[in-house]
Amino acid sequence: MKRWRENYTVSTFLAAVTKPVWRISRTVSTQIQSKVVKNGVTVRLTNGKEMVIGRDAGVALASLLFWKGLDGYEPETSRALRFFFVYSSCFIDVGANCGLYSIIGALWNPTIRVVAFEPLPPIFQCLRTNVALNKVQDRVVCENLALAGQSGTGVFHVPPSEGRDFATTGTLASDSWQVRQRANRVQVTTVRFDEYENQHPMRVDLIKIDVEDFEADVLEGMRATIMRDRPFIVCEILPRNQEHRNERTRRLIEALDYTAYWITDAGYFRVSRFDFERTDFKDFVLSPVSTEQEVLTDLSVLLEAKLRKLGQSRGTTEGSPVFP
Repeated sequence: MKRWRENYTVSTFLAAVTKPVWRISRTVSTQIQSKVVKNGVTVRLTNGKEMVIGRDAGVALASLLFWKGLDGYEPETSRALRFFFVYSSCFIDVGANCGLYSIIGALWNPTIRVVAFEPLPPIFQCLRTNVALNKVQDRVVCENLALAGQSGTGVFHVPPSEGRDFATTGTLASDSWQVRQRANRVQVTTVRFDEYENQHPMRVDLIKIDVEDFEADVLEGMRATIMRDRPFIVCEILPRNQEHRNERTRRLIEALDYTAYWITDAGYFRVSRFDFERTDFKDFVLSPVSTEQEVLTDLSVLLEAKLRKLGQSRGTTEGSPVFP
């Protein structure tokens, strides 16, 4: 049969006949995934554990996970975080939304401690629901707060949503497109992470930031903790080439002595600025160490560099691990 299929005449005929069917099937599959929504889902992780997104606790996310599995949502970013989860004892999830990465972190590493910050009350309730459904509330602390450069209150700008979910593009940024489009205004409580950490001491190994153009303020509010603990940071930095060009974020990363690596499906590209065109990939690994390589295919290179640097700073040849 294999020889028959590889025959030029037979293969040409079969390809001509089946390609239209394949096109129709692919189109139908795409339409089904976009039109049929799954409210609530249980997904098996690659480590054998199951993750639950509850009913009305992240409908769009549950649908993506149902149709495409764990890599249905930000696959490259998810893989980067899952790598770091293994070696982290404390993970700070800034802009946790309904808790995807907080929950994955807790299920991926049974000893990790997670602090998840989500300022919008309805989404915060989804976060708490999902944390409870996954039975990780003993290790995931949910805070209905917005991290910022100043503690107090702030106006959170939330675009309207047509479905059951609340918009995930809310922001505290006062010069944002959300403000220009007159998004709904919600007053939220803000806190500098450095002040929060003074009240809740911890050693931070890993941070994820997804705050829609407000990352510079968040980083400024974490400056003392970042300088002390030198965590890896996975941060969304949106392309704003025609606006502020992310200059404030760039200057702050430089002042912290961090190096940015653009997360893509082809690897991790070292960059020194963010005003370049990008449509599919908006997340970066901000690393306290760097290497001579411009492109990395394996994040373990950065992890090993950090271990070596820590060992040198302590005057040892082997060093003490940064992570458990």
